[in-house]
Amino acid sequence: MRYSVHVAVGLIIGLVLGLLIGTALLKPATVPVETAKSRLELIKQRGKLIVGTSADWPPFEYVEAGKYCGIDIRIAEEIAKELGVELEVKDMKFAALVEALRKGMVDMVIADMSITAEREKVVDFSIPYYMGCSVVVVLKGSGIRSVEDLYGKVIGVQLGTVQEEWAKEVLEKAGKATVKSYDRVYPEMVMALKRGDVDAIVIGNIFAEVLCRKFPELEIAFVVPGSEKFTAIALPPGDEEFKYFINKVLEKLRTTGKLNEIFDEEISKWLTGE
Repeated sequence: MRYSVHVAVGLIIGLVLGLLIGTALLKPATVPVETAKSRLELIKQRGKLIVGTSADWPPFEYVEAGKYCGIDIRIAEEIAKELGVELEVKDMKFAALVEALRKGMVDMVIADMSITAEREKVVDFSIPYYMGCSVVVVLKGSGIRSVEDLYGKVIGVQLGTVQEEWAKEVLEKAGKATVKSYDRVYPEMVMALKRGDVDAIVIGNIFAEVLCRKFPELEIAFVVPGSEKFTAIALPPGDEEFKYFINKVLEKLRTTGKLNEIFDEEISKWLTGE
């Protein structure tokens, strides 16, 4: 089964942002007045916005000809433009991103990161800019078509992701499958699947479509039940002024149609090769 990403993208950008953004933008009065320089002032003084990402997840973030590209990178570029500063990208393992934000190594994290209760305990999130789901990718002819078909199998996931959380909670803890965690989806997880080290990998739906186009021997077996998640920008906890600014930029991107344009161009590039 192939999952239609364009339907999901249109739904979240057109509906969910419209529903959630109003409340998020009606709170400027709650922003505390600080005598010390705010994060926004420090970023402008520094002359660059430092963002953390994990550039192994096209079409959201990837490296092409030595340059960081993708949906999330383009959104970050728009935020930097609104600030009037340059963009600096720090690429790292996905599992290290939240800690990098907490330690102040980056100003924000944009990496197709899902909002989860656990992450909300340690970081803040912007309004969502996308909703996706998790899918199971297998070699064609595997016979895997459902969760039950994964029983007794070896499943590959990326460290620190909602896919890892699901696989360990639903499959490994119940003793129904073995879960192997990897730092990178590509090439590590993909090559493990092709070699037969794992029987299936669990990743995001859009990236799955990209991989299946790049490697025709792969296919999407099924959508993980109940895996729909909101994606947002992870921000330093408690900085309401910075969060308010980021939300305003996302709202501008949505209302001007720029957000849809970014998604359409990047997804089409990877799915059609154009």
